[in-house]
Amino acid sequence: MNIKTSIFLLLLIALTGCGFKAVDQNFLKEFKFVETNISGDKRISYLLRNKLKIENKNATKSLKINIIALKTKTIKEKNIQNEITKYEIKIDANVEYYVVEANKNGKFLISKKENYNVGSRYSETLNNEKKLTKTLVNDITEQILKSLKLNLDEL
Repeated sequence: MNIKTSIFLLLLIALTGCGFKAVDQNFLKEFKFVETNISGDKRISYLLRNKLKIENKNATKSLKINIIALKTKTIKEKNIQNEITKYEIKIDANVEYYVVEANKNGKFLISKKENYNVGSRYSETLNNEKKLTKTLVNDITEQILKSLKLNLDEL
C-alpha cells in the first residue's frame, strides 16, 4: 500500500510541474470579425455563418475570414441485397484569415467525417443526415476558433 501511494505522489508531482498551460478561452474578446465570407455548400455555409456571428465592440483587433466549406456524401456500407445501410459524410473547411492591424494572414484546413445509418423511411434518413451535418458543423466551428486562437496567440 505504501508503494502505491508513493508512486501516486511522484506522478502527481511530475505532472503538476510539467509546465502545462491551459489555452485562454477569452481570446474572442480581443478580436472581432469585420468580414466573414463563407462559400460552398449552402446549408453548411448558413450554419457556419450563424455560429461565427460574434460581435465585440471592445475588441482591439479586426479579423477578416474566408471559409470554403465542401460536403461529400459517400456510400459506406451495403447489405447482401445491395441496399445501402450506411452513408459517410465528410465536411472540409478551408479557412483563410487576415488580421487587419497586424497585417498578418494565414490559412488552415479542417476536415471532419462521420457515418450515419439509413432509416426505415426516407424522412428518417434525411433527419439522420441533417443531425449529423449540424453536429459536424458545430465541431468544425469549435476547431476553427481553436485554430485561430493558436495561430493568433502571439499577436
